[in-house]
Amino acid sequence: MAKIGVIAQNFDIYEGDGLDRFARTGEVCVGHIVRAGAEGVILGHSETGDEPNVINKKLLSIIKASRINRVVVLIGESWKEFEDNSPEDVADLMKRKCEIIFRGVPKEFVSKLIVGYEPKWGSRGSGRDDVAPPQPEFISSCIRNMRLFFRDKYGDDSGMYFIYGGRSTPERTRKILADKNIDGLILGSACNTVKKTMDIANTMKDVCSGKTKVLICNFKAYELPDTYERYVSELGGLPQDFLIYVAPAYTDIRAVRDVVDDY
Repeated sequence: MAKIGVIAQNFDIYEGDGLDRFARTGEVCVGHIVRAGAEGVILGHSETGDEPNVINKKLLSIIKASRINRVVVLIGESWKEFEDNSPEDVADLMKRKCEIIFRGVPKEFVSKLIVGYEPKWGSRGSGRDDVAPPQPEFISSCIRNMRLFFRDKYGDDSGMYFIYGGRSTPERTRKILADKNIDGLILGSACNTVKKTMDIANTMKDVCSGKTKVLICNFKAYELPDTYERYVSELGGLPQDFLIYVAPAYTDIRAVRDVVDDY
């Protein structure tokens, strides 16, 4: 049986943002998501618009709060950055963005990270649906450079997981995860039904046998046709070598936490 964790999609209030800590109607801080039942958080999703320096400040806020067990950091390029550069230059850009994002982040914190390549132009909804998504070779090159950054800066990348976020299908999953450097996926529109989610999860099981497989379901603003109970039941039935996190909207964190705890 797979273990399922609950994480938040983001937070708004962080140290160094230059704004009032309290007069922030409708915004959320780390303490809010922890009290709601989240054990982790996603930073840098392509739909948030956070630049590398903002992601860095949020990371440092998390470290200071020390109440988050799992952090997912997504890094990617804009359409202009993709269009104006060669594939090699884009892969190098991922390494340079890592240098900004992880500035001042200690080695002991890095081992808790899941790091993902998620190009801002390649995500359905916030990206460019009129162009083909990034191909497996390109994804592989970007993630390889991210791994190189952590090996150069911290000595190794052991304990970390590296994933891809973008348009996903079982067919693309099979090709992308054939690369042994890639440990899993974060799904957005691809997880808006249980069937679509499990089709991809079962493909991961076939392609990545014998290793830990990371699967993150980011439910975003969906009105899901399936219940959280059904998601948890189906995902929980996957093998123990799956590392699964579900990321509901802020308002549903407590409800999903209760479903997971009761499973």
